[in-house]
Amino acid sequence: MRNQVLTTTSLSLGHRLIYFFGIGGTAALVHLCTVFILVNFLNIPALVANIFAFLIAFNVSFLGHKYFTFSHLHDEKRLSLPHFFLVASSAGVINELLFFLLLEYTTFNYLFALILVLGFVSIYTFVVSRSWACR
Repeated sequence: MRNQVLTTTSLSLGHRLIYFFGIGGTAALVHLCTVFILVNFLNIPALVANIFAFLIAFNVSFLGHKYFTFSHLHDEKRLSLPHFFLVASSAGVINELLFFLLLEYTTFNYLFALILVLGFVSIYTFVVSRSWACR
């Protein structure tokens, strides 16, 4: 029996989901921490801080997904960045809109509202990225 190395090119959907949620969770944690720091230490309004946090977390997400989750598509790196950016930008717009609605029309704490929004947007991002952005 020979040893086989499990590469990301041979990963099942289940394994890709594990990578996706691990990397997405890391990006979400970066996003949350950035918002927290900007709001609590620099007194930046939560909706403005959310935009800056999105821009930082985008880089974490793109690099992680490119080199782990969707690495089997590595040959198309140049084309996938614009696609991924379009998906992430649409997710950013959805994120900001939902965040605004939760802050405006509920009594949720801004961090709790952001956690809800990031959870919803992560599902959207996976579905769209899997079918288009990283192809």
